[in-house]
Amino acid sequence: MKNQILNFKALLFIAVMAISIHACSDDNDEEKSFLEAHGGSFWKFGEPEAGLTIYAQINNSESNPFEIWLYDVLDECYLYEKISNEGSPEVLENRENKVEIRIGDESGDYGILTMTVSGDILRVELDSYEDGEMVEEERFILNRSSDNASDLNVCD
Repeated sequence: MKNQILNFKALLFIAVMAISIHACSDDNDEEKSFLEAHGGSFWKFGEPEAGLTIYAQINNSESNPFEIWLYDVLDECYLYEKISNEGSPEVLENRENKVEIRIGDESGDYGILTMTVSGDILRVELDSYEDGEMVEEERFILNRSSDNASDLNVCD
């Protein structure tokens, strides 16, 4: 009788462990969105000495998916802007390593911004549209930065 109880307890323990492992592995299989996976990350393009520096911070927010700081050589400070200042951003695609955002108003003038991350590289593509037709394509590569936004001298 004791052996049967011990066998039953062992079987019950194994079943509980198997269910726990299965439940945990299901959570790990779920793909995070780009904004979730990279929210809070800080990226840099160029150096102030070269006359052009851009910082970008990705946020875990569809209403404000990223912020930018652009170095102003004349005033020796950074111009700061939230992307939401350019109109309501609309997230069109939001996968773990790629996000596509429409920026602009309801007219035919808008931009489609695509960001992809591969390791410590952030690729940014901006396609600008006027009257619904693409007029310009811009491509940037930013590197992950350990710099801190609070250390930047922001222009008044």
